[in-house]
Order: sequence, then structure tokens, then C-alpha cells
Amino acid sequence: MAEVLEDKRKIFWNAARLALRDGELSNGEKRILVKLAHTLKLSDEEPKLVFESIVKGKDPGEGSRIDEHEMRLVYGQVLEAMLIHTDRSDDVLSMIVFLRKMFGIDESEHRAITRSLDRQLEEIVHRSFIEEFRMRLKDSADRIGDIVENLNILPGKSRNNE
Repeated sequence: MAEVLEDKRKIFWNAARLALRDGELSNGEKRILVKLAHTLKLSDEEPKLVFESIVKGKDPGEGSRIDEHEMRLVYGQVLEAMLIHTDRSDDVLSMIVFLRKMFGIDESEHRAITRSLDRQLEEIVHRSFIEEFRMRLKDSADRIGDIVENLNILPGKSRNNE
């Protein structure tokens, strides 16, 4: 498993770099980045600073720290947003997998988070959407498992440092 990243700004920077690797942001990637910035509790200026650092090919500087418990909460909230609000494209799923790797979340923890989301269904979605959500959850979990082993991006390194 890759080194766990504990700097919120670098987490967002890495996720944004991954989303921009093809030169554009899909609507799903934008939604995930907005949700990630919100759940990481980045300041209003930090996302802009991060994108400027990506364009300039520079490191974004240090951000505030995130602990293991908060990582799991952020991952669960971003996963939930992906399931409800995005297209679940391979690009979006790659971002979820990348977060999972940056946070050091193994398969058993990922499954526990998805089970927790399943238990909370009635609180987070309308009842008529529950079955579709469950199918998306199962399908996404399977697809994420397929992508996990194929994503080889090291967190915390800029292109200039690679």
C-alpha cells in the first residue's frame, strides 16, 4: 500500500492532478473535487491556490493535517457523493480509488464503509432511489476493485519531482 498522505492541501492537489491528467475536467470530476474540498474543510482560497500550483507545475505548499478517523469520514462522504451525484465514469472511479490509496484504506475498510453507507440509505436518499443506489454501490465496489491494482500514481510528488 502507498504511503498515507496526511496533508489536506496535498490530498486535494493530487486528486486535482489526477482529474486533470487528460487536460479537462468532466462534470463528475468537478463534483468530486468540490465535495472533496468541502469535506476536507479547505479554506475558500485553497482550491484556487492548488489549481494555480498545478498550472505552474509547482508544489502547493503545506496545508493542515488530517487524522485517520477524518480520512475515513472524508472517503465515505466522497464515495456517497459519487454514488448519488456523478456518472461513475472510469475517471471518477479512478479518483475514488486514488483517495482510497492516499488514505491507506484497504479492501476490508472499504467494504465496511460501503456497508455503513448501505445502512444509512434511508437517511441519505429517497426510498424510491434505494434499490438503484444499492445496485450502484455494488457495481461501483466491483469496478473500484478492478481499478485498484492498475493505478500507479505516487501521492505528494509534482511532475518536477518525479
